[in-house]
This record gives sequence, structure tokens and C-alpha cells, in this order.
Amino acid sequence: MNYRIKVVAFIGAVLFLSAFLNGYGQTGIRIGITGGVNANQIKTSTNVSNLLWKYNAGISGTKKISDNFALTSELSYSRQGRRLDLSSARKYVTNFDYLALPVLLRYSPGGKEWFIQAGGKFGLLVNSKETYIYNNNNSPNNLQHLRQWDAGALAGLGYRLGSHIVVDVRYYNGLTPLIKDHWMFGPDSTPLFYGADRWVHRVWSMNLTYYL
Repeated sequence: MNYRIKVVAFIGAVLFLSAFLNGYGQTGIRIGITGGVNANQIKTSTNVSNLLWKYNAGISGTKKISDNFALTSELSYSRQGRRLDLSSARKYVTNFDYLALPVLLRYSPGGKEWFIQAGGKFGLLVNSKETYIYNNNNSPNNLQHLRQWDAGALAGLGYRLGSHIVVDVRYYNGLTPLIKDHWMFGPDSTPLFYGADRWVHRVWSMNLTYYL
């Protein structure tokens, strides 16, 4: 990740945390610590990869709008990617790490503990790595022409365990291609345009949040 992206990520994290801490106890915003397991895939124009298990962790803020509705947002470090098994001894493992900002509207029918949620997530790419594994030997590969941000839709279900703990499951459907269209030079140095294969994230996650 280049220097400018690091600066933007740091400033964004500080502003997010400052906004919630400033509103905590004054506007009904509750702050929490959140984390969970990610089951990741990459969907391309031709296939869907094998599952790659990773994690997410961060801080959460929620505000009750009415008896039935609440607005929730998080700032988290989300590890995503894919595992592509070519054979029992050959596979690719690709990691994409994001500073993620999901925003969700939660609806509790009748004000019950169960709720459904829907919204979106924006992510800023902070690290990427691809490894080719053959007979337990690792060879790193360079990932080029990557988009430095990601965005998509979120939906899921959750349950409130008392006044402090929330458990939820989510499905993230990435809408932004990970690889940008780009130009390359052919054998005779002629510039050629390549339409990038459409890689997008597909992520199932299970999360536990503890609100203070």
C-alpha cells in the first residue's frame, strides 16, 4: 500500500473513532468491540473459488432510531480473498486486506431480539498478496492493476443477547471489480487494451459484538 493510502486510512480511522466517542453518551450512540470469522470467495467471469477462512475485527457504533429500527456502522480490519485448488498438491491463495466501513439498517419486528439487516460496505485496500503453493513450497506472485477500494451490498440476520451482546451473520456481495481495465504492450511494443477479468468478493461472515 502506498504512502497516500496509508495516510487516508489513518485519517479516516481517527475521524470515525472521534465522531463516535464525541457522540457517546450524548446522542444515544453505543460503542462496541466487534470481530468474527470470514468465509471468503472470489467470483470471476468463469467460476467461483474455493472458500478461504479469515477474520475481521474492529469497533462498532449503533444508534436506536425507534422501537423497531437501529442504525449500525463499524470500522474494521477485514481479511478477504480466495483459495483456488488446482490439484491436491497445487493451489493459489490470494489475500486482500481492507479497512472496511459497513453501514447497516437493522429492523426488529415487534421490537424483539431478532433482527434483519441490510446496507452496504466500503473498503480501502491496505494489503494484497498471492501465493502459489506446490508440494508445500510457496512462491509469491505479484498482483497488478488492482483497484484500491471496494464497495458492495450487505444483508443478514442477528440476535441480541441481553443489552450488551449481539450475534449476527452477514453476506457481502461485492459490486466493484478488483482488477482494473488496463493497457499493456504487445510483442512489437504496440499498446494493447485488456479488459480485466471481473473479480468480485463474496463473503459470508459470523460476528460477535460487545457493546459497552
